[in-house]
Amino acid sequence: MAVAKLGVVYTPREVTVPMVELALAPLVAGKSPAQIEQLRICDFSIGEGAFLVEIVRYLAAAHGGRDAARVIAAHCIHGADTDTASVATSRATLEALAGAPLPTLAHHLRTGDSLALEWPQFDAVLGNPPYIRQERLSLTTKHALRSFASYDGVADLYIYFIELAHRLTRAGGRYCVVVPQKWLTAAYARPLRTFLEREARIDLIDVDPDAFPAHDAFPIIISGTPTPTSHPARGEPWHRDSIRDAATIQRWEQRFPALGDTLTPARGVVTGCNRAFVIDRATRDRILDDAHIRPFLKGRDIRPYRPEYNDRYILLMERGCDLPDAIARYLAPMRAELEPGWGRKPGRYRWYELQDPVGAHAKSHAPRLFYQDIQTSPACCLDTSGLVPDTTVWTLNTDDEFLLALLNSKLYAWYARRRFPPALNGAVRPKLEYMRRLPIAQPAPDLRARIIANPELIHEAYDVSGSLIT
Repeated sequence: MAVAKLGVVYTPREVTVPMVELALAPLVAGKSPAQIEQLRICDFSIGEGAFLVEIVRYLAAAHGGRDAARVIAAHCIHGADTDTASVATSRATLEALAGAPLPTLAHHLRTGDSLALEWPQFDAVLGNPPYIRQERLSLTTKHALRSFASYDGVADLYIYFIELAHRLTRAGGRYCVVVPQKWLTAAYARPLRTFLEREARIDLIDVDPDAFPAHDAFPIIISGTPTPTSHPARGEPWHRDSIRDAATIQRWEQRFPALGDTLTPARGVVTGCNRAFVIDRATRDRILDDAHIRPFLKGRDIRPYRPEYNDRYILLMERGCDLPDAIARYLAPMRAELEPGWGRKPGRYRWYELQDPVGAHAKSHAPRLFYQDIQTSPACCLDTSGLVPDTTVWTLNTDDEFLLALLNSKLYAWYARRRFPPALNGAVRPKLEYMRRLPIAQPAPDLRARIIANPELIHEAYDVSGSLIT
């Protein structure tokens, strides 16, 4: 089940030090030096050894005896990594810290895939799992991962390391790992949440995103103990709300139908090569093929209520379409980079066709609502001119002006910050599974008409139902 050395994110001391203290403080409290020497601690993804160093320092300080660092490093430390050089570096680092050769590390720090190795149980497990997106995992790896209770076909690799940390920790022990926080709400993490609800007691600690400045994963620390429970385990999203916010959203979800009850958001067009298929007015005028050329909208063009359309067009070359001579002449010089499996992703489409099938909502000429894939603030527009949206745009097949007002409101922004996955600089991502759950009030006709005329009254649609946001 070995994977390439991808997704490596090195862990700074401002993260490792409090994590080590959080995991180990309960284990050393009241213990003698001899008892501390009996502890067995594992880092299942040792990388450059950042956790191992802090573990030795912490336990040596608690031990307090002569040569404590050497004794702890020799007897208490275990770990693995897929990278041989990382394992060798970690061994050398611990020997330098101990001030002596440590032959036991040849057996305690192993080269291998932690998800496939045979492990004993440990008193504590710490680490920063590799972050590898599911698209990079081979079919062989995914098949092997089916043995995990948290398996989902589109789960990223770190999901399985969370379950591994739990399984490697003995009863009464503690695990502490830092991972991207999107598993709290992601659909692919439902099996993991179900597993943890049934088998563990979990504490969650936010991490300053600036601790990992080169990455946008929004990390969170999971501190857990294996503690089977009798509580119902459903795997629903874990939201970190205040009591008041949770109660408000619960009222909305109980009283109002969800957006997905009547509408299904759809993504825009994926060309696979915008350089070829997205054209300007001069190129459009040269090709002169109205049957295949449509005005093209990007997410950055969306403004509240109406798009700020730029003079941009798309060659809407759908699956199975013909290839007019003028478009053939235009695309021919770029054929090499348009070939499936060569310039674009593999697939059953011809070189001159768009990479992904074009959805009915994307190519429709009917009035539709558009909203951005990444939102720094509410921005939804109504299009009545037949624009084709790109993949950074979501489409709702409706011209409902009340819904348009709601998706541009401060009320929607309040909900989105509490329910949608975060993005950089305070933005959110209204992904499909989250937008489908958006509770939509159903105001009386007179109130609906007043809101459409004056969108600032949107709060009244919620206030009259007892769900007041001030």
